[in-house]
Amino acid sequence: GRNLKREGNIQAGKKVKFVLKPENFVPPHDVAVLRILLNAEALEVDQEYQPKKGTLSAKSDLGIIYLPMDGLVDIEAERVRLKKKVEEFDAEIGKVQAKLNNPGFTQKVPVEVLRDHEKRLVDWSEKRQHAQSALDALEG
Repeated sequence: GRNLKREGNIQAGKKVKFVLKPENFVPPHDVAVLRILLNAEALEVDQEYQPKKGTLSAKSDLGIIYLPMDGLVDIEAERVRLKKKVEEFDAEIGKVQAKLNNPGFTQKVPVEVLRDHEKRLVDWSEKRQHAQSALDALEG
């Protein structure tokens, strides 16, 4: 739930509605506990839930949890923000790849510096993938 809120650019403390499409039966007590853990305004359990365009989701052991974005954010503004983020991440990835592809750089720097750049590449790539996933979810 926290990851979905972050992905949707929603404040961590904001209470929102989640929908759980369970794999199997989830007892009412477990639903109540899950609602508390999610800090959710509401947690709807719906075996037949069909998400609308722009609904964020995550797979869990219980099933798929959805965060409907209706009324939470301006979808178009969020789309623009995410596209800008993807472009920023692409630029950073390009800079790191250029250094790592330069034999003059890789042969002269200490191993620690080289490992640091390799880690940066992985980190930027993960951030880019995260932003692209959120953008894909908004575009349906």
